[in-house]
Amino acid sequence: MKILILWSSLADYTLACFKQLASKTDVTIRIVYQPIHANAPFNAFDLSYFEQATEDIVANRSMLMAECINYKPDITLMASWNFKHYMSISKACKKNGSKVISAFDNQWNNTIKQNIGRVVSPYFLKPAIDNFFVPGDRQAQMAFKFGYSTPFYGFYCANSRNFEQSTYNSSTRNFLFIGRLIEQKGISTLINAYKHYRLQVTNPWNLIVAGTGPLKHLLEGVEGIVLRSFVQPENLGQLFTEASCFVLPSKHENWGLVIHEAALAGQPIICTANCGASTWFVRDGLNGYITDVSETHLCDSLIKMHQLQPEAREVMSQYSFKLAKLWTVEKWADSLYANILNLLK
Repeated sequence: MKILILWSSLADYTLACFKQLASKTDVTIRIVYQPIHANAPFNAFDLSYFEQATEDIVANRSMLMAECINYKPDITLMASWNFKHYMSISKACKKNGSKVISAFDNQWNNTIKQNIGRVVSPYFLKPAIDNFFVPGDRQAQMAFKFGYSTPFYGFYCANSRNFEQSTYNSSTRNFLFIGRLIEQKGISTLINAYKHYRLQVTNPWNLIVAGTGPLKHLLEGVEGIVLRSFVQPENLGQLFTEASCFVLPSKHENWGLVIHEAALAGQPIICTANCGASTWFVRDGLNGYITDVSETHLCDSLIKMHQLQPEAREVMSQYSFKLAKLWTVEKWADSLYANILNLLK
């Protein structure tokens, strides 16, 4: 089975999944990928398990089209239909008999743009895409609206192997945020809620913030906030051992893969209901708290977590582990492989 992957920027977790898929005895993969983003400066990746790996460079796109068509893939998997040249390549491969799968992570919000997409889907998407690959139910709803009744689930999966040795220490007393330092992630809300939290408890916990972005300056000099830079994926397991609770107060978060990573590390989790991954990996009151985007509610959740006894946080940790293990790199590859076989029938 020959699979052509037309992807966005590479990341550790996607490559772990692709590597597991490539380990199937009848699978070979060629990948085309976008350049690495500056706000995610990963170390160099091992791409040796791909039959061929090509960086998508504008100057070479006409040649890339011919090479992909000549590859004659059985399956073409693209990161999104929003990449126009990927759509062109996929359509050409589809004419040659390839089945086309497009991933996406957008939640259905009933916007004007989405409703236009629903109207034009029979003319624009249906002729080019055989099925969608979505993270969860909120994205599947959008696939349903576009006329796809059985989308593949589980598009996102953290690199579970990075956390196989993870343990949780309930005596640690730190909150932890990992992510881009942008307003979408609720950075301003987090800062203000944390300041209020410190005023209402004795012996407040520190807040470790790991990431890069334009709002870094807002965090500098705030009492209790410990700034870290971007952390390489293989070091995340160690970073989580410094925390008693992971916090993601995003205003908008289609998924939020870091929630899965936190659960794999056995962290109690505080996140907003806006985070798509909360539907899979957070149970309010069992392994953390799901809040809204307000400073007041976030502060209340920080206080509640602070006031729990270590034994209660240990129980939350075990719930997180159990939820996280429902989706691993191995299960991701097995599920997609089975869905591909059904699609090829």
